[in-house]
Amino acid sequence: MPDFIIIGGQRCGTTSLYSYLIEHPLIAPAAEKELHFFDLNFDKGVEWYSSQFTPASQLQMLTGEASPYYIYHPLVPQRLHQLYPQVKPIALLRDPVDRAISHYYHEVRLGFESLTLEEAIASEAARLEGEVAKIIAEPNYHSFNHRHYSYLSRGIYIQQLRHWMQYFPIEEFLILKSEDFYANPAAMVSQVFQFLKIPIYQQAEYRKHNMGDYPVSSLDKHLRQMLEKYFKPYNQQLASYLGRTFWEYEDMTEAAPKIDYEGAWDAYAQSWQSTGQAYIGDEWNGKNAGAANTLAEYASLIEQQAIAPYINKADTVLEIGVGGGKTAALLLKHCQQLVCADISSHMLQATRKRLGDENISYIKLDGLSLDNIAPGTIDVCFSYDTMVHIEPRDIYNYLTQIPRLMRGKRLCIFHHSNILTPLGWQKFLNDYPGNLLGRREGTAFSVMTDGIMEKFLSHLNYEILCKETELVPRDCIWICRAPIASVP
Repeated sequence: MPDFIIIGGQRCGTTSLYSYLIEHPLIAPAAEKELHFFDLNFDKGVEWYSSQFTPASQLQMLTGEASPYYIYHPLVPQRLHQLYPQVKPIALLRDPVDRAISHYYHEVRLGFESLTLEEAIASEAARLEGEVAKIIAEPNYHSFNHRHYSYLSRGIYIQQLRHWMQYFPIEEFLILKSEDFYANPAAMVSQVFQFLKIPIYQQAEYRKHNMGDYPVSSLDKHLRQMLEKYFKPYNQQLASYLGRTFWEYEDMTEAAPKIDYEGAWDAYAQSWQSTGQAYIGDEWNGKNAGAANTLAEYASLIEQQAIAPYINKADTVLEIGVGGGKTAALLLKHCQQLVCADISSHMLQATRKRLGDENISYIKLDGLSLDNIAPGTIDVCFSYDTMVHIEPRDIYNYLTQIPRLMRGKRLCIFHHSNILTPLGWQKFLNDYPGNLLGRREGTAFSVMTDGIMEKFLSHLNYEILCKETELVPRDCIWICRAPIASVP
């Protein structure tokens, strides 16, 4: 059986790495580097696969293989875990822009690609449409397009690693950066030996294998910028997920207008004038959303319909977007511990002034991450009257990070705007003239719909328990359960 497998990625240096590893006197090579058992040859059976390895255990040696399609193929992680749950996966990741370009010219050399690079990238979505579903539905189906024309999608490492880590914990992985490997192969190979718990073995020469040149000087600058822009958010997610920086690109274009949520809400808190209400946020009484006519009526609706049925005295609750503490005051009546999180330090101060510190902690958010909140400490995630101001991409970003915070019942209660309702559409029409050409202000009404949120939740494997569109006719409320996180 294999002790380790280099799972990819393609055009990332896996051939060189494998060649260096099998020079070690305690590592026996497989019959060939790329056995492709778990992706292309699974129908040959485990006996065939076992026959491809020297019985290294009898020699007190390790053995393994390297098939770079493994990291990307949707069925490999489950198949590998079912047969060899103790194997150690090794991933080698290259700057996805360079990887995509190298992959393209590799396919050209093989005679499989006749389109230009620009045409191939533009055609990728159409070429790959439905292929993953077909691979999953027909386990013996070999998709030529999925294997050869996946220039962009193979570089979205965060999606692939999240899938793998549903089966193999992160501590069982070794993830190396190709650029580090190219710059100092001896150090990186030594790191692999330490990972495999065998003595370090230095070679006299580290010759590069399977190199493929491509015309760097002729690459269109704007095409490279386009690729960098495409991969940048995925690289950021990968860095956040693994806790280390991989690739950062120089911003060679004018920065896009940024929605300043923090500045907008800080300014709102500082300029707020009471309109007969004692606290910031209490001026929002639900009337414009069609939910209530008074603050007391609205607070009762929130408590009785969105809090009391779901939260009990044993729960630790995270509220994202605590504002002035209106809903936090309601939550505190029902839970054991409340974590108040907000992007605005002034809003956090207002909530602390209102509620104090007993059974409450306060977390300042940066608008991008939930890193300041300890993983596995939250029973219920609650966000009400906050997502009505957050754009869909930013909502999705929060949804990707919430699961790792959750424990126990992993319950989530989300409330957001819905411009497809009559009141929501009227609000959108009223607001849009002031929010054109990047002038959107951070307290504005979000262009969000129930259909978009359902797509987000389903894609991220949240279990939807209830979708409520009648209580607050302008908006939508979801009761759902976060998926179990891949890593703690």
